[in-house]
Amino acid sequence: MTSLAQRAVPLFLLLLLAACSGTAPQLEPVEPAEAVTLAVPDNPIDALLLLARSSPSPEAEDYLLDAVDLLFEAGRLEEAESQLSAVQIATLPQPLQVRQAFARALLAQLRGESTAALEILSSTPLVPLSTLTREQQITLRQLRADSLFKSGQHFAAVRERIELSPQIEGEELQANNNAIWEVLSNAPTGALTSAGNNVESYELRGWLELLRLVNSNQYNLQTQMSAIDQWRNTWNQHRASARLPDGLSIIYDIWEQRPREIALVLPIQEPLGKAISEGFLSAYYDAISNGHDVPQVHIYDSSFRTDVMALYDQAVADGVNMIIGPLLKDAVRRMQRSSDPMPVPTLALNYGDLGGGAPAGLYQFGLAPEDEIMQAADTAWKEGHRNAAVLTPTGEDYQRIQDTFINYWTALGGQIVSVDTFGSASEYSPMVKRLFSIDASEARAARIRNLIPRSTIQFVPRRRQDVDFIFLLANPSEGRQIKPTLSFHFAGDVPVYAMPSIFDAGSSPTANRDLNGIVFNDAPWILSDSDPLKQNATATWAAASGPIQRLRAMGVDSFRLYLRLEQLRRFPYTRISGATGVLTMKPDGGIRRELSNAVIVNGVASVLPR
Repeated sequence: MTSLAQRAVPLFLLLLLAACSGTAPQLEPVEPAEAVTLAVPDNPIDALLLLARSSPSPEAEDYLLDAVDLLFEAGRLEEAESQLSAVQIATLPQPLQVRQAFARALLAQLRGESTAALEILSSTPLVPLSTLTREQQITLRQLRADSLFKSGQHFAAVRERIELSPQIEGEELQANNNAIWEVLSNAPTGALTSAGNNVESYELRGWLELLRLVNSNQYNLQTQMSAIDQWRNTWNQHRASARLPDGLSIIYDIWEQRPREIALVLPIQEPLGKAISEGFLSAYYDAISNGHDVPQVHIYDSSFRTDVMALYDQAVADGVNMIIGPLLKDAVRRMQRSSDPMPVPTLALNYGDLGGGAPAGLYQFGLAPEDEIMQAADTAWKEGHRNAAVLTPTGEDYQRIQDTFINYWTALGGQIVSVDTFGSASEYSPMVKRLFSIDASEARAARIRNLIPRSTIQFVPRRRQDVDFIFLLANPSEGRQIKPTLSFHFAGDVPVYAMPSIFDAGSSPTANRDLNGIVFNDAPWILSDSDPLKQNATATWAAASGPIQRLRAMGVDSFRLYLRLEQLRRFPYTRISGATGVLTMKPDGGIRRELSNAVIVNGVASVLPR
């Protein structure tokens, strides 16, 4: 197809000649006629629309669809839809009917309407496939694959792209392999396992086996590279064998450029720093015991110091290749404000200001409560709840958590119908009454008794019925009293979604039975023993409470992350199944955690499937 610039040339030349006319000398003076202004379009979209208005059909529709393509690129979807609605498809030749259908499907896709896009792509004039040219078939499969992926049909999206593979080569094939790997990396494990049990396609079986090997060896780059090399030897006829997805091939470059010396800047003598260092060293020595290559680690103790950045600068001066830490939020804020790249890649173990940006080379990782809050909200939303009651302790820190939940929930489209706080245990019952307007119901009953003083009047309090669920922030002791209080006040059937602080695995199931039914999220390290490192770490370090265990898990993940930062930055769909959750990277270099969901049954946390 001729480029848009070439197609617009006739109009621009015509306008240019018209604008320049009158330069030759006139033989006779002529009275000037009414002035005519020639409007020269100042951008390609307007030029194409002008060409469309001045051209006969089907050239006009061709120019119009070119303009729609540019409107898509500019993000001007409303204008694109308006122009598309002007295309009379019934009168167009088949190639233009196909273009118009593709444009409609892309518009639906860009609006997040994947189901509508799939319906368009499965209708005339795009079926049967045999009636389309090779280029049209390629475009159709790409659009279908993207729409399937965005609608959550990962397995079908991969199948579509595998069907596309024989029709393309070179860089197009590489881009398709990259897209397949992105879909596989984002797919829920259970969905691929169940769908792939009876796979007969060589290509699809190869992709699933590659995914299995990569995921099962993700804790160490060396073993992962060995697994990939073995896969390539076994599946040497597979299209990804010669063209490994970029998201995987990058790990070979990372390994060649790996840091040989790392600085760990932590307050080792303080509880938080001590717990994180225990987790980091557990992972470090486990790697050594398994014969893996590890960097030399230099520990810079920042205990009881306010000039933490002086230690950071000292580590840089000592020639380390990477720094993990510091832990102080103020230090991270100072690094955030730097206009220059970090002198060495730095994994800060806290977060600076939200939206504060970050210089190149600065990554941030910590146990951010925002991850826990947003996941609780997302879980409730997926369960169909829309009206939330919010219950948190009194205090400035808890107010921030309350505000974060409220802002996020309303951004999802939910409603906040009731909010309250609590302090001492004596406040639980009055608080629940206020939360569900039971106090108002009791006040109405009292007024009725005053008006009709009869001892035979029976009163049953009524709670408000518009609360779909409760978002609760509480520790185990508080939760064990609040949950029964909800039942006492006729709200025991209202679902409760809580943050990790609600459950302590160290308590007995008998003590935790009053928490039954509460759904919460927490680090996989806390909820299960599936991490291969947990048993060794538990045997090495002293028994600890839930908060300390979470910090140890953070230390484990800081070691597992140090070689993955560039991979996560370049390929944001990459996921690391860490001790603190499934780890991905945000655009600002912050690490986001997806925790495990669990429900308390008979006093025990039962992990829910993802």
